[in-house]
Amino acid sequence: MTGVLNSTHEPAERIPTNPFAVPGLMRPVAPLNPVRNDRHVAFYVPVDNTETAFQQFKAEFGEPSYLADTGRLVVVTGDKSCGKTALINRCAHWLRERLVPVGLHGEVIDLTREARDNQTMAERRARVCAALVDQLYERRLLVSELVREMRSEPDDVYRNLAGCLVAGLVPIVLLPPSADLTEELVDYANYARRRIVFVGETSDGLSEERRQRVDQAGEAGAVHLAVSRLGTHDASRFAEERLRTVPEGVLPRVAPAALDQFTATRQRVSIGEVQRLLYGMYEELRVKSDRPDEVTYQHILEYFIRIAILLEQP
Repeated sequence: MTGVLNSTHEPAERIPTNPFAVPGLMRPVAPLNPVRNDRHVAFYVPVDNTETAFQQFKAEFGEPSYLADTGRLVVVTGDKSCGKTALINRCAHWLRERLVPVGLHGEVIDLTREARDNQTMAERRARVCAALVDQLYERRLLVSELVREMRSEPDDVYRNLAGCLVAGLVPIVLLPPSADLTEELVDYANYARRRIVFVGETSDGLSEERRQRVDQAGEAGAVHLAVSRLGTHDASRFAEERLRTVPEGVLPRVAPAALDQFTATRQRVSIGEVQRLLYGMYEELRVKSDRPDEVTYQHILEYFIRIAILLEQP
């Protein structure tokens, strides 16, 4: 990397922490998840329209006591790696906490890994339903065995689920992502009955006709949240916020406009890509004794080209 003269390693106790690693999770570049780690609440940066979407979610669920009598479906749309999962986790965490003052108890049920795109819609629905019932049972959140007996029949399970839950429980169910969830979303809008919230994400934007179909399916209209592509200064803002907690002189800052220039030269770059890029760069920088004064556009470009070449090698 230009400007780095040698790679002598410092003693382990002097090596600074990578500011672009997500703390408290197995994967250092995984999406933020305050459901699992409350510290993550402070790590959100207003990029990709995520802050606007989060405020919209809070407005929709501001007084969630009505969930005792009805359910909701939340749909998050946006390109791959643009922050949908991190936004969903933030919303789920906020709703879980917000339910307590109104006498309800939120339980986040993460089923995002319970289905695959190559499965039929019926297979996906059945797998998600069975996994939901199993998790509720394992967490001792069921007061009746009825839904366990019908766990492979989504229509029957969701029709009877509210009556089988412990008093005041609102499951916040995170659905598996898909390229196109339209038909499934119509079903989950219908399944979102009393005391259940479904949250789904899709990389396929919903047309007005599809959105209307989803909205007309359930008892209450779906909550639609959209995450957009990076804004002009979003990447720079993200880097600045992550480096804010690092004492001056410990690690180099990113030069003004360096990331703006990098993202301007590429199409559809996402915040996920920016995080992975900076994480990789700072993994190398933090163990070097002779670091550049700042990370320039040239540093970023050289590192990007180098890892792109490595990824292409067999």
